[in-house]
Amino acid sequence: MDKYIEAFAHELRLKGAFMVPRLEEAVRRVPRHHFIEQYYDNQDNLVRFDPEHATDEQLRLIYSDSGLTIRKPPQHSAASQPCLVMWMLADLDVQPGQKVLEIGTGSGWNAGLLAFSAGNGALVYSMDDQPELVEQAGIHLLRAGINGVNLRAGDGGHGWPEAAPFDRVIATVGCPDILPAWREQLAEEGVLLVPLKTSGIGDPLIRLRNQNRRLIGGFSRWSWFATLQGDYWTGAEDILQEPFEPWLNLLLQGDTRVVALPEVVTLDCLFFLRLKGLRFQGIKGKRGYVHNESQSVFSPDMHWPVLRLYGNSDLGKLVLNCQEEWIRLGRPNIADFHVELVDRDAACSDSKSWLDKRQHACLRFSLGREVDQ
Repeated sequence: MDKYIEAFAHELRLKGAFMVPRLEEAVRRVPRHHFIEQYYDNQDNLVRFDPEHATDEQLRLIYSDSGLTIRKPPQHSAASQPCLVMWMLADLDVQPGQKVLEIGTGSGWNAGLLAFSAGNGALVYSMDDQPELVEQAGIHLLRAGINGVNLRAGDGGHGWPEAAPFDRVIATVGCPDILPAWREQLAEEGVLLVPLKTSGIGDPLIRLRNQNRRLIGGFSRWSWFATLQGDYWTGAEDILQEPFEPWLNLLLQGDTRVVALPEVVTLDCLFFLRLKGLRFQGIKGKRGYVHNESQSVFSPDMHWPVLRLYGNSDLGKLVLNCQEEWIRLGRPNIADFHVELVDRDAACSDSKSWLDKRQHACLRFSLGREVDQ
């Protein structure tokens, strides 16, 4: 087994996954194969995994930088790409002795890595809405020699109030919002890290620190996760999937108009469109985005600076104007924005700040300031 783990650590090191050196030791001390019982292969076949009778092919896959689907929808669960796991743990920066709340137990590997970082499994509290996954995660952790991790089957959107406050709160599911319970259960100087679902274009990782009851911080990188389930579920930030509304089907079958743009539209540019107030959702398989307010669709070309429009609206001009502003601002990417959780009636102080109002939180984004991490 050692040769697979060494090759795994080497691959992650080459990809820059060990920004925090102790994570390399965590990868060796918390072997990933203890946390996998089944997965779906590239042909979508279910593969049962028995560590006692593992094949070379299975171990090479498990000890590679590959995400693994371990359950299909509607009870979806995945073992996330290891590089992403490492980057998130580096962002979270758990120190020995700190108490951690994890939303989304999954296989339990992340909880095991958190226990190693905290120095004591009893400091880790991990929740998942699927009881069977929680039960299996407990078995996986014991198999890996990790004791004391607190596991609960329940709605992670409510947190774990009787164990609060937490020095670190991490969600390993896509979150359409920054939920009240997580904010309330975060200790002073604590860090909250969640993949913030945004218009179906992706789930950028947002890291917020609690400083005198103000949550401030910024983004680190893009990610993609399944959506948080439970009482706070909403598909408002997800990619639209078939069956589509009749009007949308009809619209997509109609003629298009082409608008020339200064540059190819990137993810960071799409994010800026969202900040400018263009509320839209991605369409699965179409690389298009529905603008519900005008019942129109815009579809940026992946290789050429053009936009295809479905519907009769001024949507093309809006996208063009926003992209031109984004270029004038220096093409900011998500990591360039300072973020602060503010009251819903808060204002923007200048032309380089914007509000993103969600159901339970209002985020103010700004440029030209250092991001508080």
